[in-house]
Amino acid sequence: MRILAQALYEDKSFDLRLELLAGHNGLGREIAERRIQKPGLAIAGFVEMIQQHRVQVLGNTEISYLQSLNEEQQRRAIENFFASGLSCAVLTTALPVPPYLAACADRESVPLFRSTHSSWQFIAQIHEFLEDRLSPEISRHGVLVDVFGVGVLLTGPSGIGKSECALDLVLRGHRLVADDVVLIKQHHAQLVGTGSMLTRHHMEVRGLGIINAKELFGAAAVCSSKPVELVIDLIEGKDTVDGDRTGLDDRFETILEVAIPKLRLPVRPGRNVASIVEVAARNHLLKLQGHNAALELKDRIDRQLAARVVAKTDGAS
Repeated sequence: MRILAQALYEDKSFDLRLELLAGHNGLGREIAERRIQKPGLAIAGFVEMIQQHRVQVLGNTEISYLQSLNEEQQRRAIENFFASGLSCAVLTTALPVPPYLAACADRESVPLFRSTHSSWQFIAQIHEFLEDRLSPEISRHGVLVDVFGVGVLLTGPSGIGKSECALDLVLRGHRLVADDVVLIKQHHAQLVGTGSMLTRHHMEVRGLGIINAKELFGAAAVCSSKPVELVIDLIEGKDTVDGDRTGLDDRFETILEVAIPKLRLPVRPGRNVASIVEVAARNHLLKLQGHNAALELKDRIDRQLAARVVAKTDGAS
């Protein structure tokens, strides 16, 4: 994933508070790293340490060092810094612009920004921004619902009843995140799902058409984003769920290299799918707390069988 330096300047969601001082012609430079760099060594002359696709943040330490140099040393340090192939540079704490800094940024076409944030505040904000913009993202056909605090992704073929199940869950007090197209982003080891801005809070119910869940049921019935914690694949009732029926064999689906627990749920006439999804979410929460009903029952049966074998052995002797 890559973004342009211009995206920092245009952003209104992460309170970066950026002013473009110089380097307007370089707003098309690419940023590809989610981590920023404090270029202390580079300012001191060790430009080999510069990571070209990172945002460079110049704080009090770097500016104080430049101001301690004589005019010729300062000019050379700034020239070497901007000639090392930067994506962009940001001055923090509304620091004064050292002489020659803006002129060199213009000559090398490197965007030079200034933020009114202190260094630690800006670094926190820019990390959130870069994490959001540069995280891997895919779209999945399905419905994402918040059920008892668990992000449940309903998947399955078109017409299987995903939206109807989600509507039933909303009527029971749960929250809709996205219908039809779910945008999934990787944040560290977690997947976060959202709906597209165009169709957010809308659902398509066959025979009824498009509805707005927020307007119909209120703000508490929808959620803008939710971690994806459980995948429930709805399948035709005539299909058989292969393998284990007891829940002892855990299934997972890998999305963006993150393994998510997965269940396959047959859909048949008269079966209350929404109730089963609620139970699945509750059971998932219990498993997170270390309680697995299937394993606990298996252990009880195994202990009882073992006790009977011992009793028979003692009786035979």
